[in-house]
Amino acid sequence: MEGANGTAKRRSRRRGFTLMELMIALIVLAVLLSAGHNLHNDWLPKQRVVAASNRVLGFIHQARAHALTHGSTYLCDGDSLCDRFGPTRTLLIATDPDTDGKVRAQDIIEYLELPEGTTLIWRRFRGKALRYGRRGNLYYQNGHFLICNQDHARKVIMNVIGTARIETADARLCP
Repeated sequence: MEGANGTAKRRSRRRGFTLMELMIALIVLAVLLSAGHNLHNDWLPKQRVVAASNRVLGFIHQARAHALTHGSTYLCDGDSLCDRFGPTRTLLIATDPDTDGKVRAQDIIEYLELPEGTTLIWRRFRGKALRYGRRGNLYYQNGHFLICNQDHARKVIMNVIGTARIETADARLCP
């Protein structure tokens, strides 16, 4: 557009941000970062417990299916090779072909490692391992696996028949 004397009017354009715009952007960024921090500290451990309990349940089903098709099968603490029950991050499925009650490296069928920061505690089982018979039942063993991560816990409950279910648990039961 031309002015009265024939020269083009110059529009003055702002470049940059005002101090107020920068302060508002910083406040929004701080709110988003604090929400992300809470998400990481609370949501992630909860999801790790959910994932671990689902994986343990699937591993139990796998052990039972193996027993139905191949005979006696053990589900036990992977850190001790079925030598004891203790807090652990690994489980294993194994057989005992020579029936001496000891699991060797060649007897291991599969390992399961739990997510980072997640532990599994075995409660109320007899013996050193869960033993599935040919019919997929447990030998007079019932109880539960307590799966913990920070302030979150779930239980995978086993019955004598050899079936399992998942329930929420009180995180105060965790060590």
